[in-house]
Amino acid sequence: MAACSRGSFRRTLIAIFAGVVSLTLLSGKTAAQTTTKASGVKEGIIKLADSNIEYFSRGEGETIVLLPGGTLTVDYLDGLAEELAKGGYRVVGINFRGSGKSTGPSTGVTLQTMANDVAGVIQALKLGSVHVVGNDFGNRVARVLGSSHPELTRSVILLAAGGKVPPKPPAARALNVIFNPASSDAEVLAAMKYMLANPADAARVCQILKPCRAPEAAGIEEAAAKATPLTAWWAPPGQTKYLILQGADDQIAPPENGVLLQQELGGRATLVNVPGAGHLLPLEKTQTTASHMISFIRQLDGKS
Repeated sequence: MAACSRGSFRRTLIAIFAGVVSLTLLSGKTAAQTTTKASGVKEGIIKLADSNIEYFSRGEGETIVLLPGGTLTVDYLDGLAEELAKGGYRVVGINFRGSGKSTGPSTGVTLQTMANDVAGVIQALKLGSVHVVGNDFGNRVARVLGSSHPELTRSVILLAAGGKVPPKPPAARALNVIFNPASSDAEVLAAMKYMLANPADAARVCQILKPCRAPEAAGIEEAAAKATPLTAWWAPPGQTKYLILQGADDQIAPPENGVLLQQELGGRATLVNVPGAGHLLPLEKTQTTASHMISFIRQLDGKS
């Protein structure tokens, strides 16, 4: 398999990149199976009614929840998690169904189902009201969580907020190459320039993404995306505050998406374009991403 290739789900993944079920816990049986890694990162599995959701926790303080991009485990966001933990926050990364050790039915799922999984983890860990961060596909789940579980959502932070404005044809063709298992390493590395602002970062980023591939999640995420209309997740109603943080050179989720979303959310949304960053903003500009997030949270808390 070529480096960075994520299986035979390329059409599904392109759709995922470019673009009310009540929460029910097992009565009296909800549990967190927790262990501690040598690095100080705690990991566990929360058992919900029809799913088992893996999480990773580090740091102390106000909680930030990280939700990953399509068909990836949340591990690729470890660098961002470390920066946020150093900034004085507890950071909890969550794997969607089908990724890592998270499991659950693949039929009858919607984005709401996945948001409920996240809510289940927040409730089981007694995290209170959190700042939920969604990257790529994860930002769709974050938006649904914010509107359906406002009591659990202090704010929503979106990294690469696509959905309405699709990638241009060359970028879409590059995704075909990246997700084609027949592509050579050289072809994948060349195509990665459409994911990044600086092509020189391609090899480094590929090495981060490669062990985080979760192709088993593709079918579940495709089903959830197809079952949920754009109007249900694009700009949800409510009072939740948003930070839209996007690479100024994002060719997969063009920055016009963030502009449109801010216009629709109005005063609830803050838009920040990061120069020199593309679609993989949290990997390209990790410290900058963390800095903008912390600044936004501190402003919400009246600390700056």
